[in-house]
Amino acid sequence: MGPASAPQAGSPSSSPPAVAVSPPPAGPAARTIVDPAAVPEPVAVSIPAIGVRRDLVDLGLAGDGTAEVPVDPDDAGWFTGGGRPGSRGPTVLLGHVDSTAGPAVFSDLRELVAGDVVEVTVADGSVARYAVTGTEQVPKDRFPTAAVFGATTADVLRLVTCTGDFDRGARSYVDNLVVTAERV
Repeated sequence: MGPASAPQAGSPSSSPPAVAVSPPPAGPAARTIVDPAAVPEPVAVSIPAIGVRRDLVDLGLAGDGTAEVPVDPDDAGWFTGGGRPGSRGPTVLLGHVDSTAGPAVFSDLRELVAGDVVEVTVADGSVARYAVTGTEQVPKDRFPTAAVFGATTADVLRLVTCTGDFDRGARSYVDNLVVTAERV
C-alpha cells in the first residue's frame, strides 16, 4: 500500500474543502464525544468477518506529508494525528493489501459489507465496536484527505488500504480503498 494523503500541519490540502460531518448518534447509542487526547489510544484491531486480529503500530506523517504506512505488510497501524475511539474525529487505521510475499493484513478489506463489525481495543483494555457503513474506492491522485482524516463530530473509524490496478513502474496501486464504520 502506498501512503495515503494526510493532513499536513500549516499547509493547505489538495483535497476537496468539504468535510463530511455526521451528527452525533441519538438514542441508546448516544455518547459524549470528547477531545482525542482525553481518551486512551487504540492498541489493537479485530475484524472477525475477514479474520484480522492485530496489535496496532503507531503511524505519523511521512516526509512528503502523507500518512505513514506500516513497514511490515502484516502490521496494521493507527494514524496518531487523528482521532481515537470515544473521541470526536475519525480513528484512521492503515494497512497493506499485499506484498511481494503474498497477501497482507488488509488483503480482504474489500470483502467487508455494511453491518460487519470492527472492534478496536484501547490502552485501558476496553473495546470500541464499530459497524461498517460503506466502502469507497478512490484514485490516489484525488485522495479525499479532508473527508477521510478531517474533523467530525461523530466517533467514526476509517480503514485504508490500496486497491485497483497495479502500476508496475511506480510499484504501487493506483487507488485506495476506504472503509468507514460508525460506533455502535
